[in-house]
Amino acid sequence: MANKTLTYYNGVQEILERVNDADGDIYLNRAKELVFEGISSLALADGVSLDDIRGILQSETVDVSTLSSPYRIRVKGSGRELSHNPSKIINITDSGVTEHRYIELSLTEVNRLNDPDYRPFNDEIFYYNRGDYIYFYPDEEMNAQKILITYITEPESYDYGVDNGEGSTSLQEQFSLNFLYKTIDYGVGRIREQQSGE
Repeated sequence: MANKTLTYYNGVQEILERVNDADGDIYLNRAKELVFEGISSLALADGVSLDDIRGILQSETVDVSTLSSPYRIRVKGSGRELSHNPSKIINITDSGVTEHRYIELSLTEVNRLNDPDYRPFNDEIFYYNRGDYIYFYPDEEMNAQKILITYITEPESYDYGVDNGEGSTSLQEQFSLNFLYKTIDYGVGRIREQQSGE
């Protein structure tokens, strides 16, 4: 694939060639699924830099006072208050005039919020993800906040296209080559597992 733009089509073809199905007679549909699955899975893995996944990284400013509820933001599903479905929140920072630090809690830590010794300092706001929402604590601090949410989006779809490059989604505009080859390796590995079980 030297001197070629790495497209979704090329990534699928590379997987098929490596698993000895260059014509795609057996594994074409599986290879298409695995490029998509690999991108989604590997984007959340440790050791992936933000530059590796620049095309699915988003930042949005949210004025909490304009939301239906100031202590939570709907981030997924119908009626979400972000432009895209996030697969992972990278961070939340204060973009208004107040200076708060936003600290993510695990669901285990959320259970400790009733403990009076486990409260945020005056310049801190805790947040956690549950279901389709991000919740903030203490909620009374959120009334006039403007926040910047940086997150990894769920890839929506890719155009398989044809080998002449027309209509094929160029993956290099969204991801580093290193990340794309890890995605191809991921697809090859999954098909080889399937082959060894057949």
